[in-house]
Amino acid sequence: MKYFLSFLFIFSFAACNDTTTGDDLTKNDTVTAETKADSINNYIHKFSDTALEKKITAALLKLPFVIKSNNYIDSFSNHTHGISFMMDEPTEDEPDISVLAGYNGEQRFETYYHFFVNPKTLEIQVYDPVTDARLSLKEYQKKQK
Repeated sequence: MKYFLSFLFIFSFAACNDTTTGDDLTKNDTVTAETKADSINNYIHKFSDTALEKKITAALLKLPFVIKSNNYIDSFSNHTHGISFMMDEPTEDEPDISVLAGYNGEQRFETYYHFFVNPKTLEIQVYDPVTDARLSLKEYQKKQK
């Protein structure tokens, strides 16, 4: 016990005798690139076709497992939030609309489901990250049971 206390005393004394200043540390910094100002505008997702967005949202809100998640989010947020959707525009590589559904918290968006919706037929597919595949609604619900 005596050796332990001696070691602790010497260690704490050595830690308190740091003679370097903060200026010495900044001279050795290897990062030379400028940092860019972060803005909330970089994170706002906008979908140009609002009529299609409303149709997709209405179709997704009719799904039983989305209704259950919506009720869950409503309950733990003291009836102030429901499920939120983030949509991406279709591209040449991906003609379907990617829709993330989940809880839009103050610090981050928590994704519960990732949907792919055909903009012409409104056919909905659910992305399964375990198998890395798109499933039809029937396949997804069957897999969840």
